[in-house]
Amino acid sequence: MADLLHPDETEEEPQPDSPFDPGDFVVAMAAEDQMEAQLLVAACEEADIPAILQSPRSGPVGTISSPVDGFNILVPKRDLDRAIPLLQERKAALEADPDGAARAAEEEEAEGEKT
Repeated sequence: MADLLHPDETEEEPQPDSPFDPGDFVVAMAAEDQMEAQLLVAACEEADIPAILQSPRSGPVGTISSPVDGFNILVPKRDLDRAIPLLQERKAALEADPDGAARAAEEEEAEGEKT
């Protein structure tokens, strides 16, 4: 046990929890509509990959500079190698079953309304 007379005998002091820092975010994939984008973001979150949904139309000049809807899925740079294959696979599944994608979006929206 450490004390003033024996400073060499140190105890492990608990370190304060440091805040989570995911680092810089980069674009992993673009989605054509909001429904697809939200499903792709949900896929990232299920895989414990932080994701941000960004619309080029956001901001004060967004509508003028980007008149067409489009959405970017941003992930931390360190998770990009895991996120791209996951997003490509999920996007291909959504394109292969558009009716299933619509149902999934409705279910996700209903879950969001419950909480």
